[in-house]
Amino acid sequence: MDKNTRVIIKHNAPDALPRFAALNAQWIKDLHVLEESDKLMIAQPEIYTQNGNHVLSAHLGTEIAGAVALKRHENGEYELTKMAVDSQFRGQGIGQILMENAESFAKNTLGLSRLFLLSNTKNAAALRLYARNGWTVNHEGPHPIYKRANIGMEKQL
Repeated sequence: MDKNTRVIIKHNAPDALPRFAALNAQWIKDLHVLEESDKLMIAQPEIYTQNGNHVLSAHLGTEIAGAVALKRHENGEYELTKMAVDSQFRGQGIGQILMENAESFAKNTLGLSRLFLLSNTKNAAALRLYARNGWTVNHEGPHPIYKRANIGMEKQL
């Protein structure tokens, strides 16, 4: 990324939703198998902006470099989910910018004191990002709903 190029973070931008779905589908297919919830995300990415859910997208000029979602669960807790950065922008700090903005939005706008996430130990780069940002492991092993999830993490905001 050119140091003069500024990343703009947008909240629930309708034009970013197809890219949000495509970026996530790509990394999931690269490392895992698409599950039913992933297929729903691809078919209807707008559900990630409804019913208390939020999508933050990172824009570089006309390009959508990455995105992340905050998903509200029935118990009122929020999950940081579906974080993806376009392969051409990886290693340029986009994931860090998305993480910082998602955490800030969760704390300052949603009033949350905690977030959780589910991941897989195959996603080494993602796990390093989470650890660097103070996330701690709260679960290891198979997940009852998501086949690919074998590690859970949380962060106090």
